Amino acid sequence: MHAVVLTWNGAHLLPDCLRALRRQDARSRLHVVVVDNASSDGTAALLACDFPEVEYLRLPENVGYSRGNNEAMRRALDAGADFVALINNDVELAPDWLGLLLEAARAHPEAGLFTGTLLFLGEEVVNSTGLTIDRLGRARDRDFRVPLPRLSRVDGEVAGVSGGAALLRVSMLREIGLFDPAYFAYYEDVDLSLRAARAGYTAFYVRAATARHRFAATFGANSPAQRYLLAVGHLRTLARHRPLPEAAPLVAMTVLYRATVKAPAELLRLRPGLAWAELRAAAAGGLAALRALSGR
Repeated sequence: MHAVVLTWNGAHLLPDCLRALRRQDARSRLHVVVVDNASSDGTAALLACDFPEVEYLRLPENVGYSRGNNEAMRRALDAGADFVALINNDVELAPDWLGLLLEAARAHPEAGLFTGTLLFLGEEVVNSTGLTIDRLGRARDRDFRVPLPRLSRVDGEVAGVSGGAALLRVSMLREIGLFDPAYFAYYEDVDLSLRAARAGYTAFYVRAATARHRFAATFGANSPAQRYLLAVGHLRTLARHRPLPEAAPLVAMTVLYRATVKAPAELLRLRPGLAWAELRAAAAGGLAALRALSGR
């Protein structure tokens, strides 16, 4: 099977991530691919020196999360892999993470996507146990910020999986396709989960499969870049997946809300960068939604 680690100027994050992959105790032979979105921080030299066993795939430009991962997933499909694990470069897997998810995959052939308990690095606090998706198309990490001792989840189906640490069944990918390349970052995992559900595949959560996440290490938590990408991804997903009679008015309402409520509110909080991100997202997200609606 293949494990894909996407990176962009993340040489400082890769060693811990890749050492954790080395320690996986799954019986399957693991082929690790690092996809580099045109980093300029010495990533190639680091891998050649410290991780020579890892396949290095350097892209000529930063093509984002979806297209970058797709490049490596196509190789996995061509190589005849049964599963692909997607691991963010800021995630460290527990040694039994992969083995536990593969056990679940064997026990639940109806499931196509698998996830575990993602914790914040350095804290016994939950980052995610999968995704929840509401009627407005908004996706959130399930059990976000719940202290681990209070987590009451058991193994079972979940609405979707986070692309930060997930196992995907290749036969499912052959049927429904890879990530939608129109998503640069954020919500591509939501879109994939919803397409899988439409094709009859469930997403499955395994509590004991743990990993730890340096939260928002790439874009920064609540940064203008993150706010913009989340908003655009949400609008595209809303247009693609809500019933058509609901999708158009919900898109219009969301665009108006971001432009006339959220952007002015950020200005009042003296956060002009976030205000500008909301305005840009309203425009770009509206266009992305129109394209998605026209393609239905």
